[in-house]
Amino acid sequence: FQLCREDYRWWWRSFAHTGSCGLYFFLHAAAYAHSELHLSGPTAIAIYYGYTAAASAALSLVTGGVSFVACFWFVRSIFAAVKVD
Repeated sequence: FQLCREDYRWWWRSFAHTGSCGLYFFLHAAAYAHSELHLSGPTAIAIYYGYTAAASAALSLVTGGVSFVACFWFVRSIFAAVKVD
C-alpha cells in the first residue's frame, strides 16, 4: 500500500513495525517482574531491567534489520521486473 501511494519512506515503516517486537518484549518482561518475581533491593531491579532493556534493544535491531532487508529485496525485485520503454 505504501508503494501504491508512492511513499518512498517505506524502509522506516518496515523497520519500525517489526522492531516494535522489542517493546512488546520489554513490556511483557516488566509485567512478569511485577507479578511473578519478587526482586528485593534496587540493585536487583536495576540489573533485571538493565538486561531486559538491552535484550529488548537487541531484539528490535535484529527483527527490524531482517524486515528491512526482506522488504528491500522485495522492492528491488518488483521494480527490476518493470519494463521501462
